Amino acid sequence: MRGSGRSGMVSPVGALAVASLLLAAGCNDSLVDHAAGSTVLHPSPCDPGQVLCGDVCLAEDGQHCGASCSSCASAVPPDPNAGPICTEAHACAFECNPGWLRVGDACERAVAVSAGFAHTCAITTGAKVKCWGANEHGQLGDGSTQDSAVPVDVALPAPASAIAAGYVHTCAVAAGAVYCWGDNTTGALGDGTTSQRSSPVQVSGVSGVTAVSAGGGENAGATPTFYGHSCVVAGGSISCWGSNESGQLGDGTTQQRTAPVPVALGSLGGQATAVANGDRHTCAVVAGGIWCWGAAGSWQLGNGNTANQSRPVQAQGLQSGASDVAAGGAHTCAVIAAPAAELTCWGSNSAGQAAGGDNSVLTVQRPAAVALSGVVAPSAVAAGNTHTCAVDGPSGAVACFGGDDASQLSGPATARGAVLVPLPSTARALAAGYDHTCALLDDGGIDCWGANGRGQVGAGSDSASVATPSPVSGR
Repeated sequence: MRGSGRSGMVSPVGALAVASLLLAAGCNDSLVDHAAGSTVLHPSPCDPGQVLCGDVCLAEDGQHCGASCSSCASAVPPDPNAGPICTEAHACAFECNPGWLRVGDACERAVAVSAGFAHTCAITTGAKVKCWGANEHGQLGDGSTQDSAVPVDVALPAPASAIAAGYVHTCAVAAGAVYCWGDNTTGALGDGTTSQRSSPVQVSGVSGVTAVSAGGGENAGATPTFYGHSCVVAGGSISCWGSNESGQLGDGTTQQRTAPVPVALGSLGGQATAVANGDRHTCAVVAGGIWCWGAAGSWQLGNGNTANQSRPVQAQGLQSGASDVAAGGAHTCAVIAAPAAELTCWGSNSAGQAAGGDNSVLTVQRPAAVALSGVVAPSAVAAGNTHTCAVDGPSGAVACFGGDDASQLSGPATARGAVLVPLPSTARALAAGYDHTCALLDDGGIDCWGANGRGQVGAGSDSASVATPSPVSGR
């Protein structure tokens, strides 16, 4: 470099050259000494997910966490079902054992579970609500719109007693009142508005509620639109709100409602014990019979025709003895407890979801008994978009049939006929989402399987699907 002849001075031309050389050095990495040791170039010589303990790289876990390689034992509360973990943020925390849900500083079992399109919710033994899965509409109820593959807390003002996950919204009963959250495009939250809610809002005008149900779906298009409706049982009567273009609210109109309206049960009012919502139809157990209303294009009302009904009609041959009902995308199933226990289904059968897996006919036009190997006396039933599952009362075994494109039957992708689900213990209740399924086990654990692209199985991470029943994460 040519100087001006005076020490410490650089000519303007020389200064430009120096700047150019430095810039070039920065761009071609010539300032880095690649012969330096690995600890200089990379402060931690361990692989991602590992921590340096002395001179040894170990997996970062409950015993080795963070830069100090600390044990997380002190982070565990005095709960025998809790254990230490190291989080992705390199901090100590705790998780509950498989089959237990984390509630504050304790681990609790579940008493109820419900599944929506791509999310799932449960009630714990302490009457708290936990949800997991898709959350773009706020359907998890934790105040955010971020998906979660592990259960998150829903803040309700009173202990919860019932839960219902709709397509992209959720409702719960707390101290006889109803609270809903998630998508509200068609008024499915019942708060008198169509505003989205990521935290629970109280439904207006209902009290003394003993059961709740939620349904809905999606209008396909370049920009999909969503619809949903909700119903409750209170004092043996039924009220519904939300979308109503097919008469699914049962009030005699096709007018959308943002607050509850009574279902026109006539002289049967006061005798309802259960209600279930499908895509655009609703069914209920009333005085031991099955009554349905709403969309009928796939014969899902069970009255023997395809005309939509804005008032309840009775499913043929089901005048008494019913104990449970489930409404799928466009099919319906009921458990008949007396005079003999049996499963009866009708409606859309494109994947065999209404005929025990036999899809030789595309619709089952009237209620028909479904015989399932392993289910001799069904006690509960759940219906998804194109699949159905039932619990055998005497044995607690679970059998599923119908569509299995996402392993929602817990069988091979080609399965349609009844598949006995390999659960770790007996089941007492079921929940079927669009294409995933969950079982509430007799010990209070929850196992889920099927589609998991949004974390709706709750196993702690998302994946295309989960074929084997997996316990919901205790994190």
